[in-house]
Amino acid sequence: MFKLIAIPFGWIMYLIYQVVHSYGISIILFTIIVKLVTMPSTYKMQVNQARMGLLSPKLERIKKAFPNNAQRQQEETTKLYSEEGVNPGSGCLGSIITLLIVLGVYRVVMQPLTYILRFSGDTINNAKDLLLTWMNGAGIENAERTLNSRPELMLLSYAKSNPEIFSPMEGFAEKLNAFKNTFLGFDLTGIPSLHPENGWTLTNLMLILLPVLAALANLAMTIVTQIHNKRTNPSAQQMTGAMNFLLYASPIMTIWFGLSFPAGVTFYWLINSVVTLVIQLLLYRWLRGERLERINQKEKAKVLAKGPSWMQRMMEQSQQMQAQQAGGVRPDANRTRYSDGDDGMTRKERAEYERKLIEAARRRTAEKYGEELPSDSDFNED
Repeated sequence: MFKLIAIPFGWIMYLIYQVVHSYGISIILFTIIVKLVTMPSTYKMQVNQARMGLLSPKLERIKKAFPNNAQRQQEETTKLYSEEGVNPGSGCLGSIITLLIVLGVYRVVMQPLTYILRFSGDTINNAKDLLLTWMNGAGIENAERTLNSRPELMLLSYAKSNPEIFSPMEGFAEKLNAFKNTFLGFDLTGIPSLHPENGWTLTNLMLILLPVLAALANLAMTIVTQIHNKRTNPSAQQMTGAMNFLLYASPIMTIWFGLSFPAGVTFYWLINSVVTLVIQLLLYRWLRGERLERINQKEKAKVLAKGPSWMQRMMEQSQQMQAQQAGGVRPDANRTRYSDGDDGMTRKERAEYERKLIEAARRRTAEKYGEELPSDSDFNED
């Protein structure tokens, strides 16, 4: 599956590299092209999030009306989303697309000889055999396992440092040496290491710096998103704990993965975070005020004309099943409206409300049959 995703990405990277002859610039242009292609999906997701922000006051009223009844809150929230034509699960598609792109980029970066330099599989296997023979002769430990972990990156590295290894393959080392895999001092085919074999050279220091820069860009993007959500959605204050976890966990994971992956993947994350941040700021500025109100009304009419989405139907069916299960377990399920907190009433308020209903009923009965009206003390005794 990863190969199927990598093939079109590889062709795009190959075509861009033929024009700019720089691996780093190729990744930058590739990132921008992918962002432009996925812009409709990104815009739709941002519109949906902005529309959900407009519903924040109504969602708050639902929570206050049923503070201790989570099931009723869920039912009313789903009903509100359905009436307003909002799909809370629409952001899932964007996350899936992002994951697929990362997997495709990872495959392309791990195999630059296949996807960018366009060497055949037989040529790469012959080069691997020559390199493995040389590594065994040089007494390098675990040579085969190390080579198989990232063969094409190692072929590229050794072709630049020891081109004589591939002398039996005419033109092979020369083509790899012509491949410009560095950008602003970053070796985009290298893998960072906290214990580099050749010491702390400038190249190794830059490889360590790249995951840190990617993490900082990711952190900036998360902070901007958090600030925007708090401004447009007051209920976001209740998600401070989860957002704070994401705020610190995401950059840490970026560094952790960045120390394990080729620098080209981390460089893509860095550029992608910067481009995404710019797009988010532009969309935040666009989707506000009267323009957002007009877009909301237009999207609402469009969604309602189509009928409930698949996600909404699933949520409704889930709620119906929960209601049926609750009815089967508790015979007095039809009396849940008298439970504490339902309809915005506490148990004490509900008892007072029921007492007044009984009082009114007794008064009507007494008036109907000409009986003496009961005193307030009679009701209190009940």
